[in-house]
Order: sequence, then structure tokens, then C-alpha cells
Amino acid sequence: MSISHASLRDLRRGARLLAPGSVGAAPVPAGSAARATSLAGHPKDNEEQRGRGCAHHLAQLAAFAGIGATVTVGPGQTIVIEGDPARHCFRIAAGTVRLYKVIADGRRLVTDFPGAGQCFGLTAPERHGCSAEAVSSTTLIRYPRRAVETAARTNPELAQALFRLACAELEQARRHMLLLGRKSADERIASFLLGLAERADRPLRNVVHLPMSRQDIADHLGLTIETVSRAMTRFRRMGLIAPIGRQDVVLRRTARLRALVDGRVSEPPAAFHPDGDARRDAMGLPLEA
Repeated sequence: MSISHASLRDLRRGARLLAPGSVGAAPVPAGSAARATSLAGHPKDNEEQRGRGCAHHLAQLAAFAGIGATVTVGPGQTIVIEGDPARHCFRIAAGTVRLYKVIADGRRLVTDFPGAGQCFGLTAPERHGCSAEAVSSTTLIRYPRRAVETAARTNPELAQALFRLACAELEQARRHMLLLGRKSADERIASFLLGLAERADRPLRNVVHLPMSRQDIADHLGLTIETVSRAMTRFRRMGLIAPIGRQDVVLRRTARLRALVDGRVSEPPAAFHPDGDARRDAMGLPLEA
């Protein structure tokens, strides 16, 4: 997918909705444990989603410090533009964000799809290294970077949370580099689905939410939209995944998908027949084999 310079100018104008004092922004009051918990999620959720523990902790600490503001963004609306001054970092309270870069010839590379409970914008030095758009209706907690840095100097817990979040962001970038450089098309798509399942903030971890388009997925994995569509159809026919509605997919056999990702099989395994497997989960789908 290509993006013209005129389109980038339009996106930059659209980004004004996130400027301080905009209609969509509301400050987060300080000094209220209940309000801070509402941003960070229930404590039980932190135990179930350990990968989001640092982000929840950051939200809680920053809310107490009174430095966060809630921002609501509609689907397709711009949050930040690549090259803009990195004055804020963000935590996603609800929804999904698309992070992307536009290379010199106008092609787009989607670097990540952070979802609820995740942060972005922490590792930008002075300017944002990629643009960010809302994939779906999204609620963000926006933190002024300077205020966060000032608070971190006197709050060791906040400093540690920031360090861990930055490490997680860099690790995700490293994994994506490996995926683009060394994996086949089927391995990339299997890695993508398993990665979303591992990061999912929902009780059924084998159910993956896909609010993004096939073009988004193709731009993320360095593939064509036709390759993505063919692979997803092949995975479905082979019993590896099953669609639920328009935006959700069940991973029926995660062990087989992991074997594909790890290179233990050179192609998706042969089709299996659900009717021949008596073991089924609560949704009536075959259990892991």
C-alpha cells in the first residue's frame, strides 16, 4: 500500500484532535485509588495477563501523579505522525492501534498492532519513529513524556516500569525483524496469529481478534494481500483456524501452528476432520491434539 505526501499532510492536520486542550481529551484526576484502578484494570487481570503488568503499573502510578489524560479516537483517525516531536507516550485502554512507517517510494510497513493494556511511543528519542492510527474505536491514556521523566526521577517503581516497557517494545521489534528476514509466508502468518493470541487481553486465549484489514496484515508481514488471503483460507481448510463472525478467529491447533513457526514442519499439516475428534471445548470446537 502506498501513501502520497498529500495524504501525509492530511494525516498531520487530522492529528490535531490529540493536541492538548482538544475536545476528545480529558485529564485524569490525581489522588484517587479507585480511579487509578479503573485505568489499570482489576488486580486479578494483572495476574492473568502478566505481560501487561508493567503497563498496568505505569497507568496506576501515572494516574496517582495526575499526569495522564484520556483521549478517544475513532477508526482510521491519526494519533501521531512519523517525524513529529515525541512529546507524549500512550497506553491503550481499549481498542487497537496501527503503527507504521512510510518508506521513500511511498510503500507502507506496519510495524505493530498494540492493543488494550499495551503502550507505545516510549522508545522514541526526540521524534516519533513511526505514525500511529486507530484501527478501531480506541481509548488512550496520553502521558506527557517530560512529566513522566520528571516523575520517574523520584519514583523508582515508575522508573522500573518504564524500563521494562521499553525493553518489551524493543523485543517486539527484534521479533518482527526476524519474522521478516527469515520466515516463509505461512510461517509469518502463523507467527502473527500466535503472537496476537499470546498478547490477547481476553479470557479465551485461543480466540484472536482481527480488527485490522487483510491489507494491514499484508503490510505488517511483508506479503501481498492475495498471499495473506490464500494462507488464511488454507489454514481454515486444514483445520488450524476457524472464523467466528467477521473479526475473530479460533486457533484450533496451536501446537501445529507453533511447529510450523519453529520450522519443524515445512508446510501446514494435512487437513484434519473435526467430526472425527470426540474431544471438544466449551465452544464445540476440537481440542488441541
